[in-house]
Amino acid sequence: MLEIKESLKKIDQTEYTESRNIKARNTRDRFLNISPKNYISIMKGTSSKKALIPMILINEMDKDNKIYMTLDELSKLIDYPKTSLSVIFSEYRKRDFMQKIRNGVYMINPLVSYKGSKYERDKLIKEYNKLKEEGRDMNEF
Repeated sequence: MLEIKESLKKIDQTEYTESRNIKARNTRDRFLNISPKNYISIMKGTSSKKALIPMILINEMDKDNKIYMTLDELSKLIDYPKTSLSVIFSEYRKRDFMQKIRNGVYMINPLVSYKGSKYERDKLIKEYNKLKEEGRDMNEF
């Protein structure tokens, strides 16, 4: 993921400021703290609504990584067409960003984002993987 390297830069021969360079790491188990609410408010004017949908969903999820909203409710919240949102959600499920539990209940992949401790994350990963398996089983019929 990312590694922050700190270095000091000299200004006016007497003052120093801290500089941070971010370098990608090759580890898969590192997480980065991001405030979805702040990210959305900052990026609203520069990004398309479609690009912000994943962060909006992360912002709406509860401590169990679940979103308890119908597609219609999410469409109104995001101000995005319901049919287009349905297509996007199908793509997110294929790409393993989220799973649909039932109508009006979705779960975000805890390997993408989670709230809580590592222990809670591990429980969510098991639940999410079980949902994926059940989804595959249903698609076989």
